Amino acid sequence: MPMATERMIQIDALVKKELANALREYFPDLFIAVTEVHVSKDLAHAKVWISSPIDSELALKKCRKEAASLRKYLANHIVARRVPAINFVIDTTQEKAFHIESLIRKIKEDK
Repeated sequence: MPMATERMIQIDALVKKELANALREYFPDLFIAVTEVHVSKDLAHAKVWISSPIDSELALKKCRKEAASLRKYLANHIVARRVPAINFVIDTTQEKAFHIESLIRKIKEDK
């Protein structure tokens, strides 16, 4: 995988920040965290990882339903030649970390 340029890192960070603001505005009753964003080099697509301590599946469903509106929000809050289509996915990093940690504890207990 090629390294991201400084400009792409800045774009990812800007989209992440603005989407986090949008999600707080759109879904004040749900805590939805934007954990990571990767925008394609041509700015056509953005893969957005989200997590929610309440219900990640519900958060994902709501985000996907409002993806077009959230894209319009982005268009009004960032200056870019193109605003990416948004693809939301659930960030499972936390669950994987807990699983690995539990496996390590189990190994230590078995010794």
